[in-house]
Amino acid sequence: MIEIQIFDSVLVKELDYFINGQMDVKMVGDSIIAVSSIKSPAVSFFKVSGEQRKWIASGDYPIGSFQPSNFDASQYPIIYLLDMKSESILIFDVEKQEFLRKIRINFPENMQVKFVGSKFLKLESGYMIELASSLFDNLDPNYYNKSEQLIYLFDNEGKVQPKSFLEYPKVFKELKGSLKPLNYLQFATTDNSMLFTFPHDRTIKRFEKENFGKLIEEIPLPQSKYFKYQLLSADQIISFQDIFNSGEGSTTKIPSNHYFNKIIEKGNKIFITTWMNNNEDYPNNLTYSNLLVYHKDKNKWYETSNPRNILDIGMLAGVINDTLYFYEGSLMKHDEKYIKRAVLKQIED
Repeated sequence: MIEIQIFDSVLVKELDYFINGQMDVKMVGDSIIAVSSIKSPAVSFFKVSGEQRKWIASGDYPIGSFQPSNFDASQYPIIYLLDMKSESILIFDVEKQEFLRKIRINFPENMQVKFVGSKFLKLESGYMIELASSLFDNLDPNYYNKSEQLIYLFDNEGKVQPKSFLEYPKVFKELKGSLKPLNYLQFATTDNSMLFTFPHDRTIKRFEKENFGKLIEEIPLPQSKYFKYQLLSADQIISFQDIFNSGEGSTTKIPSNHYFNKIIEKGNKIFITTWMNNNEDYPNNLTYSNLLVYHKDKNKWYETSNPRNILDIGMLAGVINDTLYFYEGSLMKHDEKYIKRAVLKQIED
């Protein structure tokens, strides 16, 4: 067991553009944190000191409004934004705050970008994009058990290539009732490979980048003192209309599964943050987060012993040397946003 210790917390200062809530956070280099939101559709960039640097916001450009399902800022100051609304990839120069190009995506039949969180990566050969079924919503078991390939390659002009891989695991396809609509697949990338994990399948799969979709390694996930790997569904099929019609007094319950919020590979370690809901009723309903850390050279897993409320710690943005950077800007507990720095300490016997 290890312990996470937050040693620094700085207030985020937004002088020119206010981003409402967070969808995803990513480290850009060693000194910038990128934050995306769907409440105020935008990607905003902050120095690790908390100062706002730049932003790309919907409605600020002649192309009109957009809805960011995901973004890639690995070639900063160029940012690639996966726009669910226009079914396109939008390219911007962040430092100049200029729109550069729009690339229309040629989807396979009956497939589409997810509303939130489609896995997305700029490659030399084009773009990697996670697609989802357009025939079923994600409360329908067919969304999982009739899915085929999820990860697709597109060329630099948005044309789909005859390369795809990765299906929902068997544990998803065997369920008969509705699943809580969560982002069950998590993804990380290195210079030469891509990591994908469905935690409920108890494995991390590593694929080659250049030989798109070639499986090169499987890493078993560890036992956990806190994270529950069992995948729970409702005892019936529930539609979004059922939930809407039931209102506040709903007897319709779909259990909240534990899931991974982030996976990052840095040097000889893999860092995973978990999100674990206690499935209690309001106001006692809380979600906690802890870390699973894999030391590749030791072939050994570590787990933090002190899970934290996600409204206190936020989302893991990245790891620089031995320092973990978190961003908390949900605005659900307080009106401020914070960048927090933490370290992991071995617990002595």
